[in-house]
Amino acid sequence: MVEEPDFAENPEWDESNSRAPDAAAKLKAARAALLMSQSDFAKLLGIPLATLQNWEQRRTQPDAVANTLIDLIIDDPQEMRRRMERRSAA
Repeated sequence: MVEEPDFAENPEWDESNSRAPDAAAKLKAARAALLMSQSDFAKLLGIPLATLQNWEQRRTQPDAVANTLIDLIIDDPQEMRRRMERRSAA
């Protein structure tokens, strides 16, 4: 017979015991929401594929400007995609 887990021993997740997602997590979430490959997402961002891969694997960190862009993308991935595609087409 399998025993039920004791949820009383596990604290609830809140701001005191969890941390905000980092750039890698945000990038992966945004890319997943847009159903884009790393290659296509890197092209949309206007960065080398290797840069995106390094950020997603936490080998390097985006600079402040890139972090701001990542935050804007994660707030509304579809709208930012439309804006960036218009920018690329111009």
